[in-house]
Amino acid sequence: MTSESPRRLFSPTCSPAALNRRKFIQLGAAAFLMPMARGQEVTAETPIYFPESAGYRDACRLFNSRLKPKPTAVMPCLTEDDVISGVHWARKQKKNISIKSGGHCFEGYCMADDTLSLDLSKMNSMSLDPKTQIFTVAPGAKLRQINDFLLAKGRVLPAGSCAGVGIGGLTLGGGYGLLARQYGLTCDQLLGLRMIDAEGIVHQCEGEHELLKACRGGGNGNFGVITQFRFRTQKAPSHLYHRRFKVTGLTPEKAKILLETWFVATELLPRDAFSAFVLNGKCLTILLTHTNLKSQGTITAMMKPLEKLVSKTTRYYAPLYPAAIKTYYGRSGPLPFKNACAGMLQGFAEIKDIAESLARHVAKTPGVIWQVNTLGGAIQDPAFAAASVFAHRDCSYMSEIQGYWDDAAGEPIVTKAVDAIQAQLAQHGITRHYCNYPDNNFTNPQTAYFGNLDFLQKIKRQFDPTDLFHHPQGVRL
Repeated sequence: MTSESPRRLFSPTCSPAALNRRKFIQLGAAAFLMPMARGQEVTAETPIYFPESAGYRDACRLFNSRLKPKPTAVMPCLTEDDVISGVHWARKQKKNISIKSGGHCFEGYCMADDTLSLDLSKMNSMSLDPKTQIFTVAPGAKLRQINDFLLAKGRVLPAGSCAGVGIGGLTLGGGYGLLARQYGLTCDQLLGLRMIDAEGIVHQCEGEHELLKACRGGGNGNFGVITQFRFRTQKAPSHLYHRRFKVTGLTPEKAKILLETWFVATELLPRDAFSAFVLNGKCLTILLTHTNLKSQGTITAMMKPLEKLVSKTTRYYAPLYPAAIKTYYGRSGPLPFKNACAGMLQGFAEIKDIAESLARHVAKTPGVIWQVNTLGGAIQDPAFAAASVFAHRDCSYMSEIQGYWDDAAGEPIVTKAVDAIQAQLAQHGITRHYCNYPDNNFTNPQTAYFGNLDFLQKIKRQFDPTDLFHHPQGVRL
């Protein structure tokens, strides 16, 4: 993927005289930050739900029904003026602010207890410039909506696969999916944004500005409220080539052998390829996709050692991309679960000594899934690394733990198993994690997620010095 040259962003409504009356904050030669307008106090026309309100519980509903958030209030926002009103209300009431776009945060930080939660889920407008192919989108737009909009125009934004995820939180934490190895993370496509700070001031930035860099992987809800994103888009693939490998009746010993073989096989995958190692009970599914037909021969050769060890393989099938991507949309919520990152990994050596033990944990608890996904490829391009704060580009794999149950009786069993696996990983020194897959039990989330805390704290002090935007694992001053 080639990166686009930085361009300055000027408001089309600002004449030179009007610009002279505004305060400019310039941190980089190739971009600027522009304070714009202040909003009003919350009025009777501004919707806001308190615990005693009839609509409060519905307003607090998140994708993860295990969570029972208790914000001080929830304010649905339709416009930037609504957001600004919420900022002023929170300052006056001395309440912190949490920010919801899609409501998929695993631990509900988008609606943190004792905060004003600004619900941006209805801010979902989007447009595509037919000349530049630059995509402008509000934070509440969901991936299903984005795919439907862009694919109809032959374009795609590299992003996740779950249909209901909001683009806001996904982007700010990094954002990876089937196309990340080919084009980079979602945050690597980010060209510009608009943000409302802790004073209720709207900032607009593009290019090499430090705020934009901090928002490429610095996490959601740390510096302000992002009300608009501008992304480069890519030409949509024509097809998505699929293949799967399956093993049943798996022993922990064989799981380890298969895991090591998979790591070796995927180490040098073509950039357009993605693979996942999914261990569910005593069953293993290895997913393989790619978008370039020419890669098929190379991938087939690389997978030969793995193919000899599995029980079943599927033939390649190649549906058209717009239809294929829908097979990865996942279940619609709400539903109860306990999911989290289980380590950013550089290779098999980091989990070699505990692979069998992990497989035993998974096998004995129905509903627990351990998965490892391929990263690397374009994610590790130096230009993307220099322009962002995503802290784990040296890791070619990401591990995640998932726990699901059908009734209330299953929750303590599954969550206990998930916690036990996480504890074992931590004891083994696996402590680097993806901030979009948080866990309340991470002992040092600042280091686990970010690793570039000094820079993020600098941006935090500039735009939110009183920590108005706050959640349990956000950037701390």
